[in-house]
Amino acid sequence: MQPLNRDPQGSSLIRLRGVYPSLKTALQKVADLVLRQPEMVIYVSVNAVAAAAGVSEATVMRFCRTLGFKGFQDFKIALARELVTSPQHTPEEVGSDDGPVAIVRQVFQRGSAALQDTLQVLDAEAAQEAAQALLQARRALIVGVGASAPIVSYAVNRFFLLGIDAHDYTDVYNLLMAVSLAGPEDVLLIISHLGSTREVVEAAQLAREAGAKVIAVTNNSLAPLSRVSDLVLVTASGESSPQQGGMASFHCRAFVIDCLFALMVQARPQQVQENNAKIDKVISNGNLNFRRAS
Repeated sequence: MQPLNRDPQGSSLIRLRGVYPSLKTALQKVADLVLRQPEMVIYVSVNAVAAAAGVSEATVMRFCRTLGFKGFQDFKIALARELVTSPQHTPEEVGSDDGPVAIVRQVFQRGSAALQDTLQVLDAEAAQEAAQALLQARRALIVGVGASAPIVSYAVNRFFLLGIDAHDYTDVYNLLMAVSLAGPEDVLLIISHLGSTREVVEAAQLAREAGAKVIAVTNNSLAPLSRVSDLVLVTASGESSPQQGGMASFHCRAFVIDCLFALMVQARPQQVQENNAKIDKVISNGNLNFRRAS
């Protein structure tokens, strides 16, 4: 998946954090070393990296190819360029002895870092293609379970202003029933941080087999959901701890929805204006009648 600047080599560490859960144990050992000591990796040989990670040279090469590089040398060059142009500033963990000022600052820093990282890995052309697909869809099935459910409601409310026939599905059984009736004119937009919920992945596969277009918003470009989707809009939030990661991840996914909305508004500015006026008129009249009745 390409980032905004169409340079997949400019965000290796960000993408690595996202795909980490999908890596095999041996590849995770290499990932741990790269994430912990990226500066060291760019100056040593593949043999040294393999020895430091406790894996074979073949595993290191497989790790590089998994991230989309031809080999170790290409990976090192990309990593070196990334460290020069985008120095890594990892927000500190919240400590048990930290005061309220430090905790608030750390939470905001982590959220800001997640949004900036998402900006680096989000594919603008894929987002534009997703926006066009949603505008042309007969129905838009917006899907998300668990922590993604509130974002589904948010997306439906946003898309409503564009005249899109959007439906929210946060229950897997209702989702599977809806997917069974999906067709080539429908779009399935799935919001899932890890992209590994079995029922959601199954629904995506069924929808795609029926000819519907499947769009995933996920943190993991190697997740099962990503593999069965037509378009993948990647977010970047490590969720390293409950108090720091939850809202950062939420905001990243919500901002992707905002990006899709903005792209669609650009295509239908007049309709949004007209729909807003109609809604404001009804709400204003409703409030006036309520005040008179009371």
